[in-house]
Amino acid sequence: MADIPRGHIEMTMEGVRSLYEKAPVMLHSIDGQGRLLSVNALWREVLGYDLAEVLGRHLGEFMTEASRAALAETLPLFLRDGLLTDKAYRMVARDGRELDVLLSAVGEYDAAGRFVRSLAAIKDVTENRRAEAALATSDALFRMAFENANEGLSIVDTKGRFLRVNEALCRFFGYDEATLLSLTVNDLAASEDGAVSPRFLSLALAGVREHFRFEKRYRHASGSEIWGRVSARLVRDAAGDPLYFICHVLDVTESRRTAEQLSLHANTLEALLLLGRMREADFPELGAFVLSRAVALTASQGGLVALAESDAGPFAVLAALPGTRSALGLATGSATFEAAASATLAAVCQTLRPAMIEAPARQLVVPVRDESKSLLLLVVTDKAAAYGTDDVRRLELLGEGLLGHAKERRREQDLTRARRQAEAASQAKSGFLANMSHEIRTPLSGIIGLAQMTLTQNPRPEIRENLELVLDSSRSLLAIVNDILDFSKIEAGKMEFLPVDFDLRDTLDRTMKPFQFSARQKGLVLIIRVEPQVPGRVHGDPDRIMQVVRNLVGNALKFTEQGEVEVALSLARPGDPMLVACSVRDTGIGIPDDRQHELFQVFSQLESTRTKRFGGTGLGLAISRRLVEMMGGSIDVESVAGQGSTFTFTVSLRPATEGPQEALPRAEAAAGGFSGLRVLLAEDNQVNRLFLKHFLAEAGCQVRLAGSGLQVLEQLCREPADLVLMDIQMPEMDGAEATRRIRDGEAGEAARGMPVVALTAYSMKGDRERFLSAGLDDYVSKPVDVDELFMVMRRVLDRPGEQIRPAAPTAPPMDMAYYEARGKSAFAREICRMFLDESPLVAANLEKAVQAENWEAAGDAAHTLLGMAVPLRARVLTEEARRLQEAGLTGDADGCRDACRIVTDELDRVQAAIRALLKEAR
Repeated sequence: MADIPRGHIEMTMEGVRSLYEKAPVMLHSIDGQGRLLSVNALWREVLGYDLAEVLGRHLGEFMTEASRAALAETLPLFLRDGLLTDKAYRMVARDGRELDVLLSAVGEYDAAGRFVRSLAAIKDVTENRRAEAALATSDALFRMAFENANEGLSIVDTKGRFLRVNEALCRFFGYDEATLLSLTVNDLAASEDGAVSPRFLSLALAGVREHFRFEKRYRHASGSEIWGRVSARLVRDAAGDPLYFICHVLDVTESRRTAEQLSLHANTLEALLLLGRMREADFPELGAFVLSRAVALTASQGGLVALAESDAGPFAVLAALPGTRSALGLATGSATFEAAASATLAAVCQTLRPAMIEAPARQLVVPVRDESKSLLLLVVTDKAAAYGTDDVRRLELLGEGLLGHAKERRREQDLTRARRQAEAASQAKSGFLANMSHEIRTPLSGIIGLAQMTLTQNPRPEIRENLELVLDSSRSLLAIVNDILDFSKIEAGKMEFLPVDFDLRDTLDRTMKPFQFSARQKGLVLIIRVEPQVPGRVHGDPDRIMQVVRNLVGNALKFTEQGEVEVALSLARPGDPMLVACSVRDTGIGIPDDRQHELFQVFSQLESTRTKRFGGTGLGLAISRRLVEMMGGSIDVESVAGQGSTFTFTVSLRPATEGPQEALPRAEAAAGGFSGLRVLLAEDNQVNRLFLKHFLAEAGCQVRLAGSGLQVLEQLCREPADLVLMDIQMPEMDGAEATRRIRDGEAGEAARGMPVVALTAYSMKGDRERFLSAGLDDYVSKPVDVDELFMVMRRVLDRPGEQIRPAAPTAPPMDMAYYEARGKSAFAREICRMFLDESPLVAANLEKAVQAENWEAAGDAAHTLLGMAVPLRARVLTEEARRLQEAGLTGDADGCRDACRIVTDELDRVQAAIRALLKEAR
């Protein structure tokens, strides 16, 4: 199918602009700062300005000082509520005249609820104000103003009988004065509920609200319907008894019609937007949608939509309302037809021009053709009034949208396929990295562990030296693997940051301890300097910050043969957030000026020959630059060849949220507290089993072994344990599944709340959340550092409570008090009913998507549910639906399943709350 012809769209927008420009009311639009985006001709004519003098200026510039201040107070409220009715201001014309105006406006918001623009109408009430002032100063002036006012004025008793009316009111209703005085206000109402709400009258007579305003539909003497904006105030006598109402009636019939036209245009645009979103719909569904909107927008009773591949037909009926086929002379129930079967349709197909027919039945037939010669016929029938050119244009727009939809949908399908392929490639890469991490880290964990274990057994000096070389080589290999994985995670957008409160000085000191030994071996001096202005405790990710420090210090020691290496911390910028600077200075070989630009590039090394003196992958500085930038800082270097280099980086940190805390016990101290602790070690790798069991036994633990998740469950059923160290990847049943079953009680009630710590070689972003969501209390990365393992064990054993599990939502299902406080309880109940009607279908689509493991569809269902939950102010459901949507977009299967369970439970809670609310409302 072809694209929508540009000319039709431009003519449509031109029509909207023309309607706006020629509107018989002063119209303007402002943005969120109050700047004028547009004004129509009457606005410029009344105030005497040219268009160029107005656009971009603040609305307050055209007001008196007092009104400007009032506008400044009102604007934030309007941006929040999106509605302003008859707000009085005083505007200043170009020639200095001051005009009293009433400003009414509505706001437009995007799908995220952000303010876009307003549409405002201004009524010049300068004369009204002057008349009111005259009424207040003299009875004679009152009578004169009353009789000669341009708007309708009346005095009405408490029973609704007219006591006095002016000429303008007589003109408004089309009756003479004597006739009006013989009627009541309810006699003139166009609807059955009367001219005035009984509630308004009761409130006024009770003294609660004696001044009220409303707009009402009335019946003119000619029989036509008219609209009046009524402002009424109750007058009491000296004793406080009600006497009568003074009423002001403003004819807003034309403004109502203008608003209806604008609303009709807005509904047309909305229909086109909705049509564009129907990406997966087939032609019958599109035809039914277009027909329903065509009938509604033209105020018709019948209609038909048919499509032919060429001008000659045959036509396939996409949608039709009962009786339309017979009105066109077509066979009842026919799914296809030839244009020649109907004289009306045959003439339209021959001329390709719209046809408006009045007899024997009122019909409008609009043909729409695209570049491929496909022809669409849109027919509407049985409108109360005659069809006009606006009806033709609306049908043309709908038809063009339908014909253009197929081509657009094919383009979107191509893009979706390309995106899915890219996502599949990204997921394959992430899976490869995760597997590579596991496959390399697991044997490395065994090598490092066994070397450490053997070193504790006081081997002979030559064996100790060999073991230390093995340990050093293993750690070097681990550093290379970590660099490759870190760079891949950064490239894939999966680098994870875990900000916490930490002691910056203590962290730096512990990071530098291993380097002190290396410096002494080379005869270098390692200096650490921290300026006093640097806060003791800060909030950030200490691991990532120290990773950069280790990279820079390691390079400095590697490229320095004599002299010193200095690490300095300083406060580059105080505040919240603060900017902390770290510099690493050395007296090494330095870097030539023409090579400095290569330093932070991937795989870049100053030595590129095969006989390199210095090792490395060329990734350290590239990773450091990415990490620093992701932490809101930058990195730079100053160097002179042969004299040394200074690398400086900054990171953005926040002040610590909590006060100083006691340091966690070192492993040596913590280990002594494990005497008699029953530990179940689930590990399928024999080497890792050996060294972990060794260190745990040395710490006083009673260790049992399991090689799979099933064995863990079997052993816990036979004999309880105090702690489980759970390898994630094991045969038969992995650690995550075993933990879920423990939490579900399959290993006995006593084991439900038992601490479970993951031992994992996985290190990609999202792994931590996946482990914790499965019920694990904490995790230790492989290769396992024994000190870290003991600290994590101490941490989970010291936690209060039986079982660390996600707490059930405690927030209320939804916040209806927000609407009640604003007098919108009826609106709140209506959106509740809509949610109750529509949410089961969304829930069913979500369940179907999860069962089919269609995570993209799950994300789409979550997006729909998110849009429905926001108006309810259902905070928990909104947050969980957003989390489910994000998991669906990233293809996170485990995340989708977990989020779906929570969303389903919260949806049940919201639906139950709505049913209770609606039951109370009855």
